[in-house]
Amino acid sequence: MHPGGRHPGGTQNSVIDLSGGAYLELISPYDVNLPGGKHMAERLEKGEGALSAGLRVPSAESAARDLTAAGLKVHGPKAGTILKPGEAQAPTLWWTVGFEDEVAARPMFLIQYFRPMPPGTSHSNSASVLTALLVCVSDIEKAAAAYRNIGQVIDREILMPELGAAAKQIALKSGSILLLRATDSARPTARRLKEQGEGILGVRIGVTDLGQARGSVGNKNVSTKEQSILVSPENATGVWLQFQSVGQ
Repeated sequence: MHPGGRHPGGTQNSVIDLSGGAYLELISPYDVNLPGGKHMAERLEKGEGALSAGLRVPSAESAARDLTAAGLKVHGPKAGTILKPGEAQAPTLWWTVGFEDEVAARPMFLIQYFRPMPPGTSHSNSASVLTALLVCVSDIEKAAAAYRNIGQVIDREILMPELGAAAKQIALKSGSILLLRATDSARPTARRLKEQGEGILGVRIGVTDLGQARGSVGNKNVSTKEQSILVSPENATGVWLQFQSVGQ
């Protein structure tokens, strides 16, 4: 993890870089009198957890135009930047496009960067790539329909017994979004839906050495499966982290 900086809207971040330009971002408020800081502080009153995900696109302007043509209401592109210590202003680093009809089953926005993406960082647990976003939904067919202009909907379901779910995959150019419907009322998916509603349950990270990752995670691994490592929200700022060998 390395420090990021401050967003003019009142939040600050730290970043965990993975390959392919993907990263996990830890974000918190530094000024609750600014709109972004106020929103984040209100969100944290409900507890830590995943708020949203950004999908990288080559052109925010083209993405906004294409989504609008498909009948979706969006806002943006909106310019964004980050301030390093001592800076009063900084050039635009990205453009974002958001959805006007914000729904918890589609907690994401589109982002175009103006800077080269870092090659990734070497991690002691051999974490390499971000392979999937896990999103709990109440109605999997309705939720999948909201993604048809974002990625390819794969009709077959994937069983995920440790999370008590069956998942429908939204395939992206790199990685995928897994929409989870609850299959076991005692497992994490059903509990999340009952306690917090729809939204991001966790992320799946590919590792190059599963044994090395298992040794690094240690007793925080709650998975009973040899081909997977699972870290519960108590040890991961409110989200489930699943580690699997790259290619699984």
